[in-house]
Amino acid sequence: MPDTIYSALFIFAVFFIGSLIVDQILKKISSHFDTSSSEVFSLLSNSQKALLIFCGSVLALAEMGFNVSALVAGLGLTGFALGFALKDAISNLVAGVMIVIYKPVELGNVIAIKGIKGEVIDINLRYITIKNDSSKHLIPNALFLNNELAIFY
Repeated sequence: MPDTIYSALFIFAVFFIGSLIVDQILKKISSHFDTSSSEVFSLLSNSQKALLIFCGSVLALAEMGFNVSALVAGLGLTGFALGFALKDAISNLVAGVMIVIYKPVELGNVIAIKGIKGEVIDINLRYITIKNDSSKHLIPNALFLNNELAIFY
């Protein structure tokens, strides 16, 4: 019994330390890019940490003799349901990553999309903020990538 606990702790420790190493590698890589890409690397860092620690936990539980097949199946169904529930949020997040990487528009550009024309004052992973004479508008990133866009330099 103590051997299984030690091996389970070892498995978890390997995954935990692996997540820290990958985090450091991502930080070194992100230092070679401009600050606008830091959001992408931060998202990757947090995602890999959660994934590796979760996988290490499940494998450690399996090593200790727990039946994790029901847990994994339940999480699969939960992920499927969450995917449908968060479809729009996830599409905006993925579109935001693409905008940060490909930079089709930059701060200060004047753009027109869906009848709204204004200057881009902020770009983040969820939306683009444009300001015109009368107000500010938040354009979801998915809408930005999926519609015709006019850029005025």
